[in-house]
Amino acid sequence: MLNSKLSKGLGVFLPVFLLGLYLRLKLYFFNPGLHCDEASLALNMFDASYAELFKPLIRLQVAPPFFLVLAKYFYRFVNINYTADFSDMMLRLIPLISGIAAIPAFGYLLNLIFKNKFINFIGMFFLAINACAISYSCIFKQYSTEMLVSILILIMFMKSWKYKFLVLGLTPYFSLTSFFILPSCFCNLFIETYKTKDWKNFGAGILTFLIPFLSFILIFLIPVSRAHYGNMEGYWAETFSLVSNPFDYIKAVTHFLFRTQHALVFALAYCVSAAIMLVKNYKLFLYTAVPLFVTFVLTITRHYPLSERFLLFLLPLVLIVYLYPLTLVSRKLQTIAILFIVYTFFNIPSVDMFHIKQEYGKEAWSYLAQTYDGKSPVILGEDFVTNLYYRTFYSKNFNYYDTAYAGKKNSYEAIKLLPKGTWYFIISRYDMRYYKDFANYLSTDVEVRDIKLIQPLENPKANVVMDIPPAVVIKIEK
Repeated sequence: MLNSKLSKGLGVFLPVFLLGLYLRLKLYFFNPGLHCDEASLALNMFDASYAELFKPLIRLQVAPPFFLVLAKYFYRFVNINYTADFSDMMLRLIPLISGIAAIPAFGYLLNLIFKNKFINFIGMFFLAINACAISYSCIFKQYSTEMLVSILILIMFMKSWKYKFLVLGLTPYFSLTSFFILPSCFCNLFIETYKTKDWKNFGAGILTFLIPFLSFILIFLIPVSRAHYGNMEGYWAETFSLVSNPFDYIKAVTHFLFRTQHALVFALAYCVSAAIMLVKNYKLFLYTAVPLFVTFVLTITRHYPLSERFLLFLLPLVLIVYLYPLTLVSRKLQTIAILFIVYTFFNIPSVDMFHIKQEYGKEAWSYLAQTYDGKSPVILGEDFVTNLYYRTFYSKNFNYYDTAYAGKKNSYEAIKLLPKGTWYFIISRYDMRYYKDFANYLSTDVEVRDIKLIQPLENPKANVVMDIPPAVVIKIEK
């Protein structure tokens, strides 16, 4: 009997899991170059000891310490001379594992909540093909892991695990966004205790929770906030002003999580579903809708930015809210969802479109390695962190000229003041963002008109229209 049930379950859910696995592995092996935040976090991880990963990082980077410890361990586990391609893949291993594990974990959670294979299938399918979930499964940042932690927290409460107080105290070490789920967890714990009157165990559980939780606050969170909050508040100023009320926030969340232009429809559907859930199952409402409201409060108080990657941990919670009304309709009406699944399946974008932060730094360095004359000085445009990261794999190949930008405001001044000779520049996409007319300047300015643009690199694997030129390798002959 057990084997029969297992076979039926695998027959239903295995194809969905394999689809999600395929999309994530395809992007993983597509292996685009690291963007600036990934490179910054990687350099922090390389330079810091395991203990130092619990301290504030440099270059405005913040990540859960246990996430970095695991990433550093797995990176060092394969003790070979890394190439740039293999290094990128090793850095993204933990996010990949988290993103893949989230699919069956979400299916298991849905089974605990709904006990309906049809609804479980729909929920797993939409997590498996979600563009955000796929993207951040292949980016060296913690967001995919945080999404998995959100699912595991809900599984723990659905199973009434006896060690939940201790686990809740430890979750911030793996996921900073677990802070936003804790209020709903404790609301439910308080309601359960109020019914059972078991205040002694509740008090003991609170103490068990506070020991690791307060240690995290004192050792990690307060020092990090002091080091970075002021700078990040200014950086995220525009996102703080995007919403002023809960409905606009829900509309923004659905816009980001589903990358849809129909956010108003998604937001209305969410509000209707959440209202039904509040009436029919208030405990599930607390677990799923309250964390979104907590993030809204932190956004309008300028403590948490409104950005796609920072909202990914909400994706499984939002999907549960959308799925809940299906429990109240007949199987015939549920077939409408099947038609929507079929439509969605045939509109899955190509893998290069999932990756939204391609900067082509890796391709620029690879091209330079193929065309370098073996002697001319190489200058890193604006000394950008992506260049610093990829430079570690070419340290013996090039003659670096590190003083080019000393005391200079930008690339214009640096180039004008260079002595005569041949120079190589690696200009990143972020250089182009701040100096959008840079290429035109290099080709027309009187003082440096003898410039040869070797190649404005384009990614041959992708056909993506960008408003900012990709990385370029420039050979200047003055």
